[in-house]
Amino acid sequence: MKLKWHSGQPPHVGWWMASIFRDEHCWRWFDGKHWALPASDDESAVVAAMYANRRAAPHHAKQVEWTDYYPENARVPRIDPRSKK
Repeated sequence: MKLKWHSGQPPHVGWWMASIFRDEHCWRWFDGKHWALPASDDESAVVAAMYANRRAAPHHAKQVEWTDYYPENARVPRIDPRSKK
C-alpha cells in the first residue's frame, strides 16, 4: 500500500496513523491541537488509551507526519466530530 504522508494538523480529532519516522504501525491520538505519544497497532486498548492521554514532546510533535489511511475493518469508525452524521 502506498501512503501519502502529510505534515501539520489532520482535519479533525481522532486516531491517525502518524509518526516521525513514517512508521506504518504507529498510531497517535490528535486532540485537535496536540499529538499524543505513539501507540503501536498491536498494543492493547488499555495501553493505547494510556498513550493517548500523554502529549508528545513539543519538538517531536512538530515532526509528526500523518496519513488519512484508516483500516476498513476497524472496530470503531473514524468520524469527523463536526459532521452531522
